[in-house]
Amino acid sequence: RRVLFRSHEEGTVVIIQGPRFSTKAESRWFSAQGWEVINMTQYPEAYLARELEICYLNVSLITDYDVGLEGHPEVKPVTMDEVIEIFNKNNTKVRDLIFKIIPELPTKRDCACAGALSGARLESK
Repeated sequence: RRVLFRSHEEGTVVIIQGPRFSTKAESRWFSAQGWEVINMTQYPEAYLARELEICYLNVSLITDYDVGLEGHPEVKPVTMDEVIEIFNKNNTKVRDLIFKIIPELPTKRDCACAGALSGARLESK
């Protein structure tokens, strides 16, 4: 958050299989459901990290507006070349972020991640 870009700590993400752009119908449906971000890379990583009780941070950087932004003439359709250009710029930002975060990681965990499945396991006695 304090490194290279603005962050949003709340919001709802819909995961689609990609790489591809959403259709206009999908985008309308995603918006109607209240999803703010369309993403292709948060699942299954977040789910698997929780199952292993691993601390996990997903960094998703926006490359383009979705086609669902109808009624906003200032938002032009995006091309794949534009997405790739932004993606490449974001790679540098993510690399810099990772190198800044690593020294700050604690050697001992005292977070909720370590017990994320406490009470959720079936164990024989």
